[in-house]
Amino acid sequence: MDTSTTKKDVCDLGRRGSELRPAKRSGRSEARVRNLREPGVQRRGGHGEPLVLLHPFALCSEVWRPILPALKRHHEVYALATPGHHGSDPLPPDHQHSIERTCDLLEAKLDALGIQQAHLVGNSLGGWLAIELARRGRALSVVALAPGGGWEEGSREQRRLMTRFKITRRLLTTYGPIATRLATFAMGRACLLRDAVANPARLTPEQARLLIERTWRCAAYDAILDAMPRQALPAPFQALPCPVRLVWGSEDRLLPLRGYSERWRRVLPGAEWIVLPNVGHVQMYDDPAAVARSILGLTSREATETQRLAS
Repeated sequence: MDTSTTKKDVCDLGRRGSELRPAKRSGRSEARVRNLREPGVQRRGGHGEPLVLLHPFALCSEVWRPILPALKRHHEVYALATPGHHGSDPLPPDHQHSIERTCDLLEAKLDALGIQQAHLVGNSLGGWLAIELARRGRALSVVALAPGGGWEEGSREQRRLMTRFKITRRLLTTYGPIATRLATFAMGRACLLRDAVANPARLTPEQARLLIERTWRCAAYDAILDAMPRQALPAPFQALPCPVRLVWGSEDRLLPLRGYSERWRRVLPGAEWIVLPNVGHVQMYDDPAAVARSILGLTSREATETQRLAS
């Protein structure tokens, strides 16, 4: 796989024993055919084993557009809306924002679609959710793109991140309409979206407006931010429940590799690591080809191994 990755960046993922392999590969069930219009789900097409996409905090499933053509050539692709975000179901009246509760709702969505297990791909908050869904046995494999949750409780990194989110919220609450207009210009994109991507000036005006407007209008933004200090951080895995690959951008300014990945290195022993050069936080916009290769390199390898074991 061409990822410009050094030997140090990639750790060998040992083959799991049979006790860690999925008992059943999830095919196209009648329930999935019946529920293609399930609220909060966008079926993106394609054929093959199901692949489920989980977007970053405050954004939406549209951020996956740059890599969808590549993924659909190998998988039946579903993009799920995270509860409280654009395109999702209304939240239950008693909903308490947490990773655990959000995973409960996402699991119910998978059940409604008839998907027992799928390849899970998530970015930022979506990456954290994908890993926790794997802990529950819902993943054939996981590719987490700069997953959240890699900081330490009460750390400077956690405080910095919360401050960034609060400042972003205040600015967009006041200047959201102006910001979407400034996104028409390359200079405006460079100023407004430097934390999202490594090369914001290369975004199209449509892409830039999407990133700004979805963040500005995210209904759950304040509640999730308020709950963040109380959120338990990821617990260690004794062994990986499925193959796991973490992919970080070398130019990630929101969750830099140093300071925001060390916890994941401890709690995910045996996971693979890839660092993509000249890539920021919402990686699909900086180098869609490299991101797609990082995903398909793992999912295709697992499919080949499954076919070998079955033969």
